[in-house]
Order: sequence, then C-alpha cells, then structure tokens
Amino acid sequence: MADSIIPWSPYEGRTPIVSRGRKALTAAFADLVQCRTGFPSYELPEIFADDEDEGENDAARDLVRLNAEHATRMFVARRIDTFARPIVGGEPEAVPADYWELDDPLPRFATGAFNLERWFDARAEPTHRIFVDSRQFDEWLAGLQPLGPLTNRQIEEIVDPQLRAGRAVTKRKMADRVLADAGDEDHLEVLPIPPGVGPVFLSVEEVSALIGRSRSTIYQDEKNGMFPKLVKLGSSTRWLKTEVLAWIEEQAAKRDRG
Repeated sequence: MADSIIPWSPYEGRTPIVSRGRKALTAAFADLVQCRTGFPSYELPEIFADDEDEGENDAARDLVRLNAEHATRMFVARRIDTFARPIVGGEPEAVPADYWELDDPLPRFATGAFNLERWFDARAEPTHRIFVDSRQFDEWLAGLQPLGPLTNRQIEEIVDPQLRAGRAVTKRKMADRVLADAGDEDHLEVLPIPPGVGPVFLSVEEVSALIGRSRSTIYQDEKNGMFPKLVKLGSSTRWLKTEVLAWIEEQAAKRDRG
C-alpha cells in the first residue's frame, strides 16, 4: 500500500472532499459501517491498528470487511456507480464495474483511492480518489437493516471458521433429515407456503420438552446469543427445528470432545 495515504487515516476526521452529485468513498463507507455495525468512523483506525487477538477486535475487523465486500457487490452489479477523480483535482470519470473485480477490496476502502492505470494493484501509488453516486448510495443505505451487536455465537463463528462450517453442515443435514421425516410431525407447525415442504417451527414449549430446559433459560440463552435466534411469525415467535437440532448436535459434539 502506498505511503501517500495512510490506510484508515481518512476516517480520523471528516475531510470535506466535494464532488457534484457524488460522495467520497470514505464518507460513504463511514456511513455504511456506522449504520450496520454502530462503529463511528474514528474507531476504524484503532480497530485496524490493534494486534490480532482472536477475540472481539478480530471480529470487528471481519465485520468491517464484510461491509466492504457488501458494498463492492453493489459496485460490481452496477447498482451503485463509482467514479475516479485525480487526487490533485479534475474531471471525474466513471469507474468500470470490472475494476471492482478484486480478491480483496478492503485496501480501497482504507484509503478511498487507487491507481487508475494499475487498478488491480493495491500497492501502486494512488492517483485518483474514489466517489460513489450520492443518490444511488443513499437509496441503498436507506433500505439496509442494522446488523446490531454481535452475539456470542456470531463472534465464535468469526474467530473459528471451522466451527462456522461445522454448524452450516449440521444445519443442512438436519434440514435433509426433517424433510425425509416429514410424516412424523405430530407437534410441529409448518408454514403453509409452499404446501408440505415449508420449514418446521417449534414453540418454546416444544423446545423446552426437546432439550430439557426451562422456558426462561431458553429465552435468556437466545438473548445472550447462546441459542438459535427466534423467528418472528406474525404476532408469535418460533424456532426453526433444523437450527434447534443442529444446536443439540453441537452440544453433543462438545461433550464428546471434552
């Protein structure tokens, strides 16, 4: 990465970089991260300056990276147009969507700039600042939902990719098993769309009977991120059976390892 713009330094304070109908990439990304994670822009330099700790700070870095990847997908799909303007000033020009086909887009978000001729090289001296279409970005951002604080389960999956992969595999296996046993659902509520093949949901009473824990403990564990999240169904809430069964298998695997 070039030394002319220190990575994440543009987020230390609001820099008035103006372009008609456009917003600096760093300003747009600061708004995105604030909306989705609650991290103010001035915290980004601190997040990326700290050493890896295999804990919440690493989880925060990965969360910022996920937001960069999310925005990049919008640029590649041309849902949000991007522009390049010479750092010293000049006429902006559209950035081809292909120029966002990158293995790691994060360095661009760290500086808000890139080398237009060597757009694929994050180490090349930046020549242009990056801007986004203000109207398109604002409309996109307005439709996004905040991610909210990380749960314990989310942090575990970020810092332990093998655990995340294992949970995903278990969920798929449980889904296949539930579909195969669809005839044995005496106490289960099934969504009517599509008929006969929708996901199976459990009430708190059914979950309590299944795992042998009290209702209050189940709700508290769900709130603390130690149990699968509830699904809102109209005025009621339920748990996906596949996720509860996956959680049971996960607990059994922990017991076997311990």
